[in-house]
Amino acid sequence: MDYTKSAKSQCNAACLHCGATLEQKQGPGRVRQFCDGGHGKAYRTRMRALGFDL
Repeated sequence: MDYTKSAKSQCNAACLHCGATLEQKQGPGRVRQFCDGGHGKAYRTRMRALGFDL
């Protein structure tokens, strides 16, 4: 990891629901984890059904 650059720009993330690669936008904020809000909701619902506390 290059500490002179933001961690967000060095992240190679994929959608946790469908596995599609995600483009990270420059600037402050969190790292994207989902393609859209619907995938985030489906992922959280599935994880709760499996017994994880989200």
